[in-house]
Amino acid sequence: MGETSVRTVTRFAPSPTGSLHIGGAHTALFNYLWAKRGGGVFILRFEDTDRARSSIIYEESILRDLTWLGIAPDQVAARQSERGSRYAEVLAGLAALGAAYPCFCSHSGAGEGRVEEARDPCRGLPHDERRGRMSAGEAHCWRFAVPEGDVFFTFRDRLRGDMTLRTDSIADFVLARGDGSHTYLFAVVVDDHDSGVSHVIRGEEHLSNAPKQELIYRALGWSAPEWVHIPMILDNERHKLSKRGGAISIGSYRDAGWLPGALISYLATLSWSRAPADRISTPLALARAFDVDAVALVTPVHDEERMRHFGRLSVADVPLEDLFGCLGVLTQNTGTASGPSPDMLLLIGEMRPACATIDDLKASVALSLAAPEGGGAFPGADPEWIGDLAKRLYDIPREDWESESIKNCMRSFQKEREIKGRDFYHALRLKITGRGEGPPLALIMSCLGRTATMERISGAPPDASLLPN
Repeated sequence: MGETSVRTVTRFAPSPTGSLHIGGAHTALFNYLWAKRGGGVFILRFEDTDRARSSIIYEESILRDLTWLGIAPDQVAARQSERGSRYAEVLAGLAALGAAYPCFCSHSGAGEGRVEEARDPCRGLPHDERRGRMSAGEAHCWRFAVPEGDVFFTFRDRLRGDMTLRTDSIADFVLARGDGSHTYLFAVVVDDHDSGVSHVIRGEEHLSNAPKQELIYRALGWSAPEWVHIPMILDNERHKLSKRGGAISIGSYRDAGWLPGALISYLATLSWSRAPADRISTPLALARAFDVDAVALVTPVHDEERMRHFGRLSVADVPLEDLFGCLGVLTQNTGTASGPSPDMLLLIGEMRPACATIDDLKASVALSLAAPEGGGAFPGADPEWIGDLAKRLYDIPREDWESESIKNCMRSFQKEREIKGRDFYHALRLKITGRGEGPPLALIMSCLGRTATMERISGAPPDASLLPN
């Protein structure tokens, strides 16, 4: 379907009743991508009609998470709770057109006044009776007057094509509750119109709202936006991901050391088959290639292992010097005034291919440098050559303590003593790290530093009298 000259305006409109999670971030991303592809505007709007559960804390959290992901909105629209007078104005216009009417049914109260039949009995009340009962202060809600008769009604979803249903299958739905508050169904139409939203990209769970909202647009003589209902993400048990269901929040992923590029690149692949699967992409790079018509209607399943694939790609993209800076206290003694030691960067480079997050890398580096349990004791006595090796290593000047010098020293010692390579290096690795495998041993020793390495080999701080002058 070709694009017109209409400016592209999309919006992400979460309820601020919880943190942003994977499903919401996915919807926000697709709205961002479509807006940026068309050189348009991406709006964030908080739909806080649930006043009891809405919180500004969640608003701030959602905005912070979107910004961290790299898809910050161009505008933050007014909250629905601040637009009551505008909704009342539009509702009055609908009433004047005969498209809305007051419902006094006893069960309407302050709620949404649900009725069993499609047409509420209050719809046929004479105008004088309506005015009199409202003037008397009788509780009432306001309903939309769905066109009557066996009329076929068609609206279009961009991904699904034309969708047709009969108007007599749609009950007269509530626009304003008995307490004066306006329903989401109505408020969102007014908000989208006033913001110039051109495309409503949202989860398919909202598809049932589209025909009702389309009717409101038509009654007001407004042009409806394009409806684009994307598949919602399911968990491994094929249940909907939700805040109430314990879906992991974007903030929790950030706190666990995930990089934003990993999450964005992963989310792009959910329902969009053309998203790159073998590299990390920036949001703007994704936007240049994004096509909403290429969104598949296959329901995606959240796959943590696939997300870890993108996590590993994202960590691999970070310069080693920047990763060094992320490790904090782990590396405080492994650098100089001019920056990290070359060997520390080499160690980070050895560890990062298996790491999907910064926390993974921290754990891997910490484990590689951790002291062995029990002080590196062997099942039997230490090899008889351990003490001599320690003395030989002491001979390396402090300023020359780096992996190449350490490796040459150990190789020379091993050959002189005619010790089999596996027996020598395996025993020494167990003594220094307590593990039988890991990064190159000389790298570990270099990053540990001269004093710590000697303590692990000797089982005690080195004798200062043995150190070279």
